[in-house]
Amino acid sequence: MGSRVYAKKARKENEQIDGMICLEMVGYACYEPGCQGYPFPLQFFGYPKEGNFIGIVGNSNSKSFTKAIFNEFIKNPELPAVKLNVPLNGWILPSVRLSDHASFWDQRFKAVMITDSAFYRNPHYHTSLDTMEKLDYRFMAELVESLILFFCSYKK
Repeated sequence: MGSRVYAKKARKENEQIDGMICLEMVGYACYEPGCQGYPFPLQFFGYPKEGNFIGIVGNSNSKSFTKAIFNEFIKNPELPAVKLNVPLNGWILPSVRLSDHASFWDQRFKAVMITDSAFYRNPHYHTSLDTMEKLDYRFMAELVESLILFFCSYKK
């Protein structure tokens, strides 16, 4: 995995990385109650039942970075956002480690995954039915708006 190689090299060379943002599966939304699933035990934590939000997932080391992103995202009323800070670099919840951000967590860099929750929401995920027509372009445009809010306000 390229991110693992890069993060390891960056740590070895003491590269300054203020934070890594991983956009992971950000284009699918569902609006019917019950269409959004969660890994155990998150289904008991009061997260939304509809899949019309974006998730911001960080580890303990990235808590302030996660909070800074979330605080800007919630300024966009057109895209609900939820956050999750996982302890132990996510090893207790393996599904939150399935993307490039985990390589940065493992090297003690601040990193977040911004996601639509992939297969917990999209029943077509990685099947032949996972086509462009299933994407919600308005949803993705609002994500870009939220990212702009964050990048315009972020101070190192």
